Amino acid sequence: MSRQTTDETGAKGSGMPRWLIAPAAFLKIALVVLRRVVDVIALLLIAYMACAILAQIIGRYFFNYSIAWSEETATFAQVWLTLLGAGIAMRFNQHVAVDFLLLRASRPIQRLCNGAGFLLGIWFLGVVVTGSLSLLAIGFIVKSPALQIPMAVPYMALPVGFSYFLLEFAVATLPRVLHPGRVRAEIAEAEA
Repeated sequence: MSRQTTDETGAKGSGMPRWLIAPAAFLKIALVVLRRVVDVIALLLIAYMACAILAQIIGRYFFNYSIAWSEETATFAQVWLTLLGAGIAMRFNQHVAVDFLLLRASRPIQRLCNGAGFLLGIWFLGVVVTGSLSLLAIGFIVKSPALQIPMAVPYMALPVGFSYFLLEFAVATLPRVLHPGRVRAEIAEAEA
């Protein structure tokens, strides 16, 4: 009997069927890779913003020459950084949340409230992502003032950034819906 149970589950104590282990491992690896890519992009955006602003300052105050494209591209980098940063903040649970009463509620109430919050968050972020696609269509028509590139390039930050935020929101919030007791224990352990 124990052999049959061992054959049906992939790893000892995981409780996960063997046929789900490979996709779950792939998704974990894909998430780690995506997070590393987003971290590197965010770091490059910060570095570029600093260099572009420094070039603008040096050009304007030392050489009496304004570099128009540096200000524009620094603004575009800031937009991208802000929207990707929202997902990074969600990964580290850095968004503001008032959960004082929720943590003291019973597990069924926690599961119900967390489930409602999860569904509302997914709905809102889904609406933002789909709504930003229409703005993106307009961006292919309008050009930026200095570089004359399509505004779709900076507007692309909306669907990309909010899609990443949606992913991180789902990864951070779904465990609270499925296992509210674990989250309570982890918070109590972190406070101790």
